[in-house]
Amino acid sequence: MSDDLRRQSADPTVEAPTVLVVDDDPTVLDTLEHLLGTEYRVLVAADGPAALAVLEEHGAPAAVVSDLRMPGMDGIELLGEIQRRYPETSRVLHTAQADLTSALAAINASHVLHMLTKPASPRTLSATVREAVHRHHLAITEHEVLDKTLRTSLDALFGVLQLASPQAFARAGRIRDLVDLICQQLELTSVWEIEVAAMASQLGAVTVPPSVLAKRDDGIALADDEQRMIDAIPRAAVRLLADIPRLDVVVDIVRGLYDEDGVRARESSATARVRTAVMVLRAAIAYEAVRSRGVATDRMLSVLTTDTEIDPEILAAMSEVHGTTTDAAVTAYRVAELEVGMRVAQDVVGVNGAILIGRGMQVTEMLVERLTNFQCKGQLVEPVLVGSSGGSS
Repeated sequence: MSDDLRRQSADPTVEAPTVLVVDDDPTVLDTLEHLLGTEYRVLVAADGPAALAVLEEHGAPAAVVSDLRMPGMDGIELLGEIQRRYPETSRVLHTAQADLTSALAAINASHVLHMLTKPASPRTLSATVREAVHRHHLAITEHEVLDKTLRTSLDALFGVLQLASPQAFARAGRIRDLVDLICQQLELTSVWEIEVAAMASQLGAVTVPPSVLAKRDDGIALADDEQRMIDAIPRAAVRLLADIPRLDVVVDIVRGLYDEDGVRARESSATARVRTAVMVLRAAIAYEAVRSRGVATDRMLSVLTTDTEIDPEILAAMSEVHGTTTDAAVTAYRVAELEVGMRVAQDVVGVNGAILIGRGMQVTEMLVERLTNFQCKGQLVEPVLVGSSGGSS
């Protein structure tokens, strides 16, 4: 064959679904490519390692049709690896009658969603692949709906934290911003999970009296019982999040803050990812703690190096982004002048001293409404100080 890719579609304006075909028999490979090429964008590979290389280059397909017996990596092993890397991809095993026992074992292990026996008729092949592609479409649609629902639910949850404990929300936001910068330096993937964990780690602060949170945020030494309250914050967060679907990795990251041996990630790659995330999040929390003690900006990294056990690679990344977290010049605004997207440079407090918006928080429509209501009742201390740049203050 002249190409590893064939693209044909009845409507040239519509991107055809991608199907990967894997077989070590060139004749079978040519036949399957020809039969499927009129309806799908077809990728082909002669063995398991070649198939994984093709997917690395082209991305996840809608379906994979793989032979069972191939040298090196057989079809069951290949489809199991594809299941791990691309869980929404439908997997079809193309096997001879004599291999049915092995094929059924693969189906029972969930590595295979469909099975074709050789030689499959064009009609059977077409129907099976069409069903596999349809199943992939349903899986992707469900994933997108769940993803949107999850993100919306988290936004609502953090919105409640923002109003219930502005101090904790602001601190979480500062930690998240630093986590994001460190992750960029380290070129880490799955940053969304680490950022959510940074915010989620402070959810338990709603159980702590504001006076204790204020002492912590001001770098004031805590009594033993107060320190126990602060130490319990991540545990409370885990209890709140543990039963939410698709947050396993986030929960494991938060749990790792107080119980590294309790991480429950179920695969080695996820475990490594979680442990890296825990180290990054711990480093960002340590940075925030040193900063709250009033340590001079030019001494913060040396203090962190002396007082904490931060991974050298993460510390190097923090040194690269350290300048982006310094305080920016501030401008005073009245509440009526605030705009969505501004970042508060200092805590906004009520006349009774209660914090209404924490330092570093971005102004939202809801926060403007909150401040307007407090101002209307004469319970707000103006002006509001806003950083002159959009960076973290």
